[in-house]
Amino acid sequence: MRRHDLTNMRTRTIDGITGMRIRQYEQLTGAPVMFPVPIEKIVERILGLDFDWIEIEEQTGEQILGGLIPEERRIVLNSRHLALFQSKPGLERSTVGHEAGHWDIDIDRTSLHHPRLPGFDLQPSVVRRHAMDRHVLVEVLNRAAYDDRYFELYRELTAGQDSPEVRSAVDRYQSSLLMPEWLIKAAVKSMDVKSWPALYELATLAQVTISNLIVRLHRLDIIYIPEGTRDVYAGRDDFTGQKHLF
Repeated sequence: MRRHDLTNMRTRTIDGITGMRIRQYEQLTGAPVMFPVPIEKIVERILGLDFDWIEIEEQTGEQILGGLIPEERRIVLNSRHLALFQSKPGLERSTVGHEAGHWDIDIDRTSLHHPRLPGFDLQPSVVRRHAMDRHVLVEVLNRAAYDDRYFELYRELTAGQDSPEVRSAVDRYQSSLLMPEWLIKAAVKSMDVKSWPALYELATLAQVTISNLIVRLHRLDIIYIPEGTRDVYAGRDDFTGQKHLF
């Protein structure tokens, strides 16, 4: 069961939830949060979740970066993809944030101790599998890449995985937690948001991937990049204004 109806959850609502978590952490520590947001500490100390690396079994064509064992209040990262995490700074943090989003806004925690079938246990919008090296049920998030040859098999095996609205909500949760609006707006005051080198510097400061940063800036209408280009504008109004000049 879902904790909230995520179908029409607005980004502003998600920003309010993640902002509250950051403020709770600030009250706990007595210090303001700055970039990079200490997501692991917030998840541990405010949400009460632990972390672990385990090898998670994948079906043909899948790529599963992380999951959640809600009964144990534990986020797990797939050790099969350690090299990928190491090669893409910020990916581990966004994966942790994604799992935290499932815990904070998605999962109905009152149902965690209901009896479950062993092995493969499908529920609405999630798929659960045994980890290969432990007898635990892993709530696998929608981190899959597949081709047409395996589509039917994949759809059957992952019929309960994240729906588009759930995936969108928890992805916005992780970007909001890693890049709160007030820190982003303070950072861009002193930079040229149309400059790719400046954007990469901000991504490094926030310890997020450049793609994660670009999506967040788009949502906040701080930048606008027309589809199919690498041209950066200072928001949609800047883009439409430039179009009217020609």
